[in-house]
Amino acid sequence: MKARRIIVRLGPRPVGLQALARLAEELDAELLGLFVENVELLRLAALPFAREVGHASGVRRELDIAAMERSWQARARELRRACDEALRGSTVSWSFRVARGSPIEELLAAIGEAAVPTLVVPPGADPRAAPALIPLAALTEESLRELLETERRPILIRP
Repeated sequence: MKARRIIVRLGPRPVGLQALARLAEELDAELLGLFVENVELLRLAALPFAREVGHASGVRRELDIAAMERSWQARARELRRACDEALRGSTVSWSFRVARGSPIEELLAAIGEAAVPTLVVPPGADPRAAPALIPLAALTEESLRELLETERRPILIRP
């Protein structure tokens, strides 16, 4: 079974967009870049006792919701530009989406919206490795979370 769509969940760490673009071109698959603004972090930041510790400074400070949202917007712009650069000159049909919610729920929604075989590449996985085959009907939030945490190869979800 051949993937018709590839979903890459974009986050703070860089991903191999060039390799995924080449794979999408070889498979003649659509590529969706998905950036999720984690609503759980917003809920945490709203708590009166929530603090963060600066990585470089070690200084403890209150979480700032507005700053968090500005940071996400800036990161989304960077990721959209990175997708555009990686796919410039390519024949791949691609899109970029920003969603606010639970990362797993948003990924599951993106997987379920198109009734085509969909490839999801977990962080750190080799996109060219033989994929794990999973039927969409068997996919739940819990099973998807576990697959993303344990698989070191792509996951091919079939309708």
